[in-house]
Amino acid sequence: MLDRDIQATLNDLCFHWGEAYKITCEDGAWLAVPLSDLSVTISRDSSGKLREALRLDYAERGGRRPAGGCSL
Repeated sequence: MLDRDIQATLNDLCFHWGEAYKITCEDGAWLAVPLSDLSVTISRDSSGKLREALRLDYAERGGRRPAGGCSL
């Protein structure tokens, strides 16, 4: 079970990015898998760094948004 702050942050990331990425937080690692390419995993050590990585990745992918995939 995630602590309250981590869960709130995960919920926020999923709200904004859940239609394009499967997002999780496991053992302190923030992970996102683009739903348009399940062979890729984006991993960062903080939610802020993951958010920035998602912005860059999303722009590079041209904004493709398949059906949602957040792990809450």
